[in-house]
Amino acid sequence: MAILTLKTALPIRISALLVILLISNILPKLVFAQQPDTISFIDDIPLMETMNVEPEFSFSFDSPSGRIIILIATSDDKKETVAQFYDEVMPKLGWMIKDSGYVRGAEKFQLLSSNNQNGIIWRLSITPISTE
Repeated sequence: MAILTLKTALPIRISALLVILLISNILPKLVFAQQPDTISFIDDIPLMETMNVEPEFSFSFDSPSGRIIILIATSDDKKETVAQFYDEVMPKLGWMIKDSGYVRGAEKFQLLSSNNQNGIIWRLSITPISTE
């Protein structure tokens, strides 16, 4: 009787584990699919639909202290609109608002803007939190 219980319990446990893993990978995607704005990502950085990334000025690499990702993008949106987008999206991705950026684990995300003759240029970055 114990062998019969083991033979039926093990497949049920394995099936339950597979369902949990499947849900844990799909659920975050479903949450973002329900958002009114389409969210796309480049190297784990969410981008507004209206942002245009400048690939020749953007880069990413792993350093001894962690990954460094810099995206340079342009947008015709107002600074307030972009800031509001990131204030809404980043906490949903596990980032906490702190000082002039966002923090998650040992990384920080910063959003900086600069005006030029063609509009606003955005610098979006993920860098390690300095321990100094």
